[in-house]
Amino acid sequence: MLRILIIFLVLIAGIFIGPELADHQGIVLFQFSGYRIKMSLVTFIIIELIFLLLLYIFYFVFIKIFYSKTALGGWLRSILPRKSAKQIEQAQLSLLEGDYKRAGKLLAKSAKSATNPALIYLQAAQAEIDSKQFTAAREHLDLAAKICQDKEKFAFKLVKLRLQVKSHQYDLAKITINNLLEEKPRNPEVLRLADELYYHLKDYQSIIDILPAMYKSEAFTETQLDQFKNVAYIARIKQLADNEGIAHMLKWWDAQPKIIRQNTLYHNAVKVYQDNLLSIK
Repeated sequence: MLRILIIFLVLIAGIFIGPELADHQGIVLFQFSGYRIKMSLVTFIIIELIFLLLLYIFYFVFIKIFYSKTALGGWLRSILPRKSAKQIEQAQLSLLEGDYKRAGKLLAKSAKSATNPALIYLQAAQAEIDSKQFTAAREHLDLAAKICQDKEKFAFKLVKLRLQVKSHQYDLAKITINNLLEEKPRNPEVLRLADELYYHLKDYQSIIDILPAMYKSEAFTETQLDQFKNVAYIARIKQLADNEGIAHMLKWWDAQPKIIRQNTLYHNAVKVYQDNLLSIK
């Protein structure tokens, strides 16, 4: 940063000192509609710098007024939502059409002038997750995090969790899902995301643990949940037998509820491993 500043100062000094050393400041001539304006190059540059400074001051003051709580600030903000609303409509149409990439871009553009920018940033991040634009989704999540209100924090956590799962950040996702399960243990979307994460991690015991809540919250249809239940129990039996040994698997099996031990499918799976052990002996 210091080097850039030094180079910039050297260039500015060259513009002023160079013409003086050459004993010729150069001439800038403007001619329009019969008028002629003539000035030295140094004078022209000074005027340009003053103009840029005034422009920056105007911009700074405008931004301060725009985001202020005054009547003028409110009026200025009321003009932009019309354009923002149009972009949001186009984004919603793109979402319905399945064009998540375009929807994400439109939502991100409309966020700054929207009445609720945090919500728009979250929607943009979700659209970008669906189109696998994970870098852009992280950027918009970071922007949403700075302005999220309390009522939007749960939605923010869900979008963050979806990003972590879809981008294979499973360690971070596990921390997030544990917090959400404590906060909203029967929320259907939390349970669906937990189920997806646990399958990726092959954490079948955790799937078994959340199955009762999934049935009560109707996170999936009963038929789907029955299928998930069968897959989880069979996979857990195999996992324990292969990784922990038959004795550990039988101990786990004996600790299961009676209704599970009476299930023919699960009982047969356990029996297969017992028979394999006896045949080895």
